[in-house]
Amino acid sequence: MTAVQQRKTFDIFARVKRGDQLSHIGTVEAENEELAKVYASYTYDEEDWAEMVVVDRSELIWVRKPKWLFA
Repeated sequence: MTAVQQRKTFDIFARVKRGDQLSHIGTVEAENEELAKVYASYTYDEEDWAEMVVVDRSELIWVRKPKWLFA
């Protein structure tokens, strides 16, 4: 029996062409970084992205964090 890995949330950032702003285009949930890259590539394939970045949400460092309505 294998151990079940916890799924993590990954934020996806991309730009269509060099010089464009890097924009947050969505999220995926995956067990690891490699699967997150695959999921992001297939989920957000509607554009011919010049760059796409997958970031583990737990690694984000907030400068200003919004106060959530239902925290």
